[in-house]
Amino acid sequence: MENEHNRDGSLKVYFDSAKMAAFLEVLPPDGQGRPCTYDQAVQTLTEHNIVYGIHEERLKELIVNGKEKAVVAQGTLPVDGQAAQLDFFFPLPSQKLAPAIDEKGVADYHNLGLINNIRRGELLVLKTPATPGTPGYNVLGEEVPPKPGRDLALPRGKNTVANPEENQLYAAVDGHVSLVGGKVVVSPVYNLDGDVDFSSGDIDFVGNVLINGSVASGFKVKAGGDIEIRGFIENAEVTAEGSIQVMGGITGGLKGLVKAGENLQARFVENSRIEAGKNIFIREAIMQSQVKAGGNVKVIDKKGIIVGGVIQASGEVECKILGSQLATQTAVEVGVNPYYREEYHRLGKAHGEMKKSVDNLGHNISVFQRSGMSMDDLDAKKRQLLLRILDEFKKQRRELQQIEERMVFLEQEFEKSSNARISVWEIVYPGVRLSIGQCVHVVNDPIKYSAFVLDKGEIKVTSLR
Repeated sequence: MENEHNRDGSLKVYFDSAKMAAFLEVLPPDGQGRPCTYDQAVQTLTEHNIVYGIHEERLKELIVNGKEKAVVAQGTLPVDGQAAQLDFFFPLPSQKLAPAIDEKGVADYHNLGLINNIRRGELLVLKTPATPGTPGYNVLGEEVPPKPGRDLALPRGKNTVANPEENQLYAAVDGHVSLVGGKVVVSPVYNLDGDVDFSSGDIDFVGNVLINGSVASGFKVKAGGDIEIRGFIENAEVTAEGSIQVMGGITGGLKGLVKAGENLQARFVENSRIEAGKNIFIREAIMQSQVKAGGNVKVIDKKGIIVGGVIQASGEVECKILGSQLATQTAVEVGVNPYYREEYHRLGKAHGEMKKSVDNLGHNISVFQRSGMSMDDLDAKKRQLLLRILDEFKKQRRELQQIEERMVFLEQEFEKSSNARISVWEIVYPGVRLSIGQCVHVVNDPIKYSAFVLDKGEIKVTSLR
């Protein structure tokens, strides 16, 4: 039996509550007792099933130096997963609306960035999936599970579509993208509740635009579809690839422009420029304005007045009253598409300039040919110059031929005036200048209830009754 005064050293093991750390306490011997050894310490840890994160050097130090208590094994904490992340590829409402600043520091209140144009198939949201995390281990070698990252669903709203993996959100239509109630929505119609002014800036939208107010002077509205304006247009620039409908009138000055790729409708037009690829329908009056239509111009509701300015249409101009008792200068031109007329004038100018250039190049080539020299007689630099002249001559001659062919086509179109007419349901006043195709007729006396048509190369007046 061991003498109570000669007791060997002993070891005790402690754990923290999660068993992520193991502590070893070394009790020294008494009297002639033997101290604990390293092997005894390892055996003690094994007996307590401590197999992970053992600090061997610390264990040796504890035994050699006789430290009473220390951490001899340390587990590894789990790493929690990362939450899913959504990256938005369009401005969010939280981003402050502010005017663009140019290089000189001047604020552009026409460009406020209210509209986020998006095309079908464009990426709207990219989701980075949540990660599961990395497990940890306690000192007993048992796995400690991590907390997985919080998942997020794609904020799929109207007119959006996700890929099969549900980590990318795309636009299903062209339109304006916005975040509504936490969902990404693409609207093919941009609806502005108010006026286009300094509070909204200019509007440039790929789809249809609905403005529940007016367009203030100096501002611009552009749409890839149709435009509907519940108020007025005041000396502004409004263009649409589709049709334009103005519940009020168009007024304010000839510096503005209202141009529709299809049809244009308004209550009245005053001192303005308006254009339409097809037809123009005005309910009350066109006054002192420049009007161009690829189809017809009709002002037959209510007053039905056309007075002052220039009205151009490919087909028919129809109204109740044309001109005024004051002999206001008014011109109506039908039978020729006004856009063709403009193109013809541009081509005519371009034709003259190109013809001159082609003649000059041809002259230079002729001078070389008359010199009796051949390409082999020229040094490399002059040979390259001559080749460039020849290529440019061929190129310009082809372009000149294309211009001439187009001008011939337009001239043929100008002859197609048989269906064009000007119809006036009440009265035409003196001072009105009427053109059908290439024929011109000036009204010298009031004419009532009449239509003007082209007959055998002359403008004839026929009765509407």
